[in-house]
Amino acid sequence: MRKIVITGASSQIGAAIAEKVVAEGDQVILQYFRNQTACLPLKERIGEKCILAPANFAERSALEEFCKRLGEVDTVINAHAVTVTGLFPALTVEDIRRMIEVNIVATVMICRAVIPSMVHRRAGCIVNISSVAAARGNRGQSVYAGTKGFIESFSRAMAAEYGSRGIRINCVAPGPIEAGSLRELLSLAPEEVKQSVAGNRLGTPGDVASAVAFLCDSGAGFINGQTLHVDGGFMKGV
Repeated sequence: MRKIVITGASSQIGAAIAEKVVAEGDQVILQYFRNQTACLPLKERIGEKCILAPANFAERSALEEFCKRLGEVDTVINAHAVTVTGLFPALTVEDIRRMIEVNIVATVMICRAVIPSMVHRRAGCIVNISSVAAARGNRGQSVYAGTKGFIESFSRAMAAEYGSRGIRINCVAPGPIEAGSLRELLSLAPEEVKQSVAGNRLGTPGDVASAVAFLCDSGAGFINGQTLHVDGGFMKGV
């Protein structure tokens, strides 16, 4: 039996990851912010071993309480994120603060909470969800891209620090996935978005979930400190 923690489980990508990764017999904690409904199908399938944990990671006290309840964990998938798109001067201080608190601080503190028990057992797997924005900068995503760039650098350094203790820490970086904030962009310029992808189609939450499941599997046991891009060959940006 594994104990799995999945944050951002109420997003389309988070829910797809949960359905793909969690198996019968696993104990799982699903963190969500507002949309509990998206977590209910897995709760119904897993039953009492599935714990739903509402938490607003933009509030430090809520983050601290969430971290306290984690205990010994085998696998952590950090899929939570805040995306605010807009030219840099147009972003409010609150926009910037929320992206930093949720995308960076929450990820760091969750990893900090679970690492000691993983070190003690000399085993553990962490997958942090990054973004193609970390490698291919676009207008309107300066702060968001910066937070995801931090996540990738942080994950590499953590892998170097704890790989010898049997802990694997990797990232999955989705590109244009037909979910979440991209839906708004699709309504404005659907063909332009598709043409930015070599595969000439948009990705699905299931595409991301499959990559995460692979990295969590023992078959990926010699993969550490890496970022797996799930972007169909995204070609846009700097």
